[in-house]
Amino acid sequence: MQTYSIADLEKLSGIKSHTIRIWEKRYNIVSPERTDTNIRAYNDDQLKKILNISFLINNGLKISKIASLSLDELSTKVISLTSSTDSFEAQINDFVICSLQFDEPLFDKTYNSLRKTHSLSYIYENIFIPTLRRIGALWSSGELFPAQEHFLSNLIKQKFYHAIEEAESTIKRGKKAYLFLPPWEDHDFALLYSHMVLKENGFDVVNVGKTISFESILQCVDKIKPDILFTTFIVGQKVTLLQKFCDDLFNHSKTKLFFAGNPELLRLVNTHGKVFYSLDEFDRFFNNSSLN
Repeated sequence: MQTYSIADLEKLSGIKSHTIRIWEKRYNIVSPERTDTNIRAYNDDQLKKILNISFLINNGLKISKIASLSLDELSTKVISLTSSTDSFEAQINDFVICSLQFDEPLFDKTYNSLRKTHSLSYIYENIFIPTLRRIGALWSSGELFPAQEHFLSNLIKQKFYHAIEEAESTIKRGKKAYLFLPPWEDHDFALLYSHMVLKENGFDVVNVGKTISFESILQCVDKIKPDILFTTFIVGQKVTLLQKFCDDLFNHSKTKLFFAGNPELLRLVNTHGKVFYSLDEFDRFFNNSSLN
């Protein structure tokens, strides 16, 4: 069983460490273990309880009322509010716990429940992305190890692979889309998402994922002869490097260029192509565009 610091709980739940300490003393919300140097150490069950309490607090319940609930009553209240609110905090919490505890059954249970009423696109934008950001904040600060984030990422990717395989369209555009990452990028969620949407809209999609070099990108363009190129800027790079990449892509290819990713990076350069700043913008464009 993993242990967490009070700082971990604050980052995951949004509840200040000072507040958690007060709740421990006043309401006995949780009783953490103590290290030899008197540092608090929380277990998986205590993390889950704090996450549930955070959800209830955010939905208007008072801590004095929450403190009187048993664990079963706490869970029942969370489930009840989850079904009657537009907030997905409870599901995000479940996915965070799934990642930290390597709990695939919890992932499947939470995801399958969401899919009864929401599309994968909706779940990705409103639930998976906020979850990955929260996990990423812990990873970047060194407070969880990379395999925990990779575990969740791979489970999400499996859902996209399945959706891509099942995607069908009544439209046959007779156009090819070439999807790739710049040589410095590793984050391919945007490619998987665009692959799914483009296939649903009648494109023949060639998704090569991570590329080795700029030369390999041009080799693919020559071989595939695509009608559109799509790539993403996620990882921070020097503006001069990003601009050179865009310029070289424009100068060596007559294909229509499309970009997505980090809006702050994309606004720094002239991409010579169409930039999407949101998933909804991407969806609407390709749902309506003939690309003639």
